[in-house]
Amino acid sequence: MGLRILFVDDECSILKSLKRLFFDSDYEIFTAESGEGGLQILADYPVDVVMSDMRMPGMDGHQFLKTVKDRYPSTTRLILSGYADEKEILNSLIDGSSNFYMLKPWDSNDLFEKIAKVYEARKIFANPALLNIANGLENLALIIGLYESVSRLIDQDAAASTIARVIETDGAVTAAVLRIVNSACYNVKTGSVAKAITFLGLPAIKSIILSCSVSKSVNIRVPPLSIKCLNNHATLTNYYMAQIYGELLHKQLPDNLGTAGLLHDLGFVLCLHYFPDRYKLILEEYLKQPHESLATIEKEYAGFSHDELGGYLLNWWGIPYPIAECALFHDTPLHSAIINKEAVASVHIASHYAWKSVAPSLARSLDEGVFPVLGIRRPDCERLFIKEITNAGD
Repeated sequence: MGLRILFVDDECSILKSLKRLFFDSDYEIFTAESGEGGLQILADYPVDVVMSDMRMPGMDGHQFLKTVKDRYPSTTRLILSGYADEKEILNSLIDGSSNFYMLKPWDSNDLFEKIAKVYEARKIFANPALLNIANGLENLALIIGLYESVSRLIDQDAAASTIARVIETDGAVTAAVLRIVNSACYNVKTGSVAKAITFLGLPAIKSIILSCSVSKSVNIRVPPLSIKCLNNHATLTNYYMAQIYGELLHKQLPDNLGTAGLLHDLGFVLCLHYFPDRYKLILEEYLKQPHESLATIEKEYAGFSHDELGGYLLNWWGIPYPIAECALFHDTPLHSAIINKEAVASVHIASHYAWKSVAPSLARSLDEGVFPVLGIRRPDCERLFIKEITNAGD
């Protein structure tokens, strides 16, 4: 049996079309004509993927998907809706209640392809070794305590001033939020956390809090790495990713990707903290094998990789899926399960050049396939980032 998929739409004709589309597939299909009906099915059956319309009478799609996220966080949540619902779709993507969307009328091949990618990613997350590790991390709830407090306030639609007061109880997090909002990426000059929330947006604030909470709670004892080195790498990756979008792709980095670089190596930080002895051996082996990927060595020693752990946890915590996907695939940017190809390719490049700046021995070769994905050339990256690295060292 393949995935169990629940389609929710108030139009019976849409549900019938979807059932016909998947009739000969390996997927088990459920349908509901309302959010309330969808929740009843979810209460009765374990479902892997939910795909919902946005505009429905009673409980709308956004409310439905937020409820699914709260009650069944491991269920992948998708939107299938019309152009007129653009604002609702964006809100759902930003607050993490949906992982990605497709517009009506849909392309059948595209829909099949997206579902197949979801299935492939879910199989990665179902790795028993990964699940055992993720569920057994001690004191993880304490590490992310402030993040969860702020997330609850956001879910309650609390005012920016209320959220700011909670953030300001932690000096390190406050400093991190203000440092980023005043950085070259945003170039906003303010000393107010409440104003920073307005400028950066709530998804970015959550990501910054999560990143900072982890950083100040972990102890890294695996030479040549330190928490300062890892923080510098994350910050530079975030900056370089914005540079790729702005200078090379000539577009603004989407709001739901604004902190993808900051969190892409969260799994690596946690692995170094929780398993220092194991990762000392892994890094020694990694540095001795210049043509072997870190993930391959990790799986040999541990049965899972740091990118799988990071992607799994970010997805579980409700961070926007494109950010979780960047964490999951940043070392394998041409993986067949990737949906946000542009974002993953960008963070792969940004991470490489960030390592070249802070720890050159960890900067492995770039996957040349990312350049056609982005429609840019490697020499353009070399000119941009070698200049950045040189200036940083002056």
